[in-house]
Amino acid sequence: MSVEKVFPSAGHHDKDSGAVANGYVEMKEMDRFRNLLIEYLMFKGHRYITDENWETNTQYQSRIKPVKGDVVLDMHLNAAGPSATGVEVFVSNNASDKSKSFAKELVDGCAEIMGIANRGVKPESKSARGRLGILNKPGIAALVEFCFITNVNDMEAFHDNEMRLVQLVGDLLIKYDENK
Repeated sequence: MSVEKVFPSAGHHDKDSGAVANGYVEMKEMDRFRNLLIEYLMFKGHRYITDENWETNTQYQSRIKPVKGDVVLDMHLNAAGPSATGVEVFVSNNASDKSKSFAKELVDGCAEIMGIANRGVKPESKSARGRLGILNKPGIAALVEFCFITNVNDMEAFHDNEMRLVQLVGDLLIKYDENK
């Protein structure tokens, strides 16, 4: 019998804080969100493994051992010019139908909750890096860019709806975890 697990991570760490704009630091924002999400998963009685702030992405990816049916989610805030807006979700270039379905529900739900543009589900080849190792782990995997840290209105929508987003993300992680 498999052990149910989801793998939510805050995407950045102590030595790489991610994007910084408008008084916000991506790592701090995603750290807070991840911690709220962990509290929600604990409340729901669902098992998880998450990143630690001191670990690099490489260390985290080496430590975790997701198996087929587990769900991996890397969480970020996007950055561009101050008028760029919206939520987008990346999946592996070879994503399974279940990864694509998870990503679609996630991007649609986030856009609806925050009332910002839905930039859709995109293959990792369309990301700034071109390849995202975390998306190529076994199981269902996605990387969400909740909104643009560089857009004041996006960040307001993110903060105003943070608990609704936590519930959406938590419920989707549990729903798609096939090893329950």
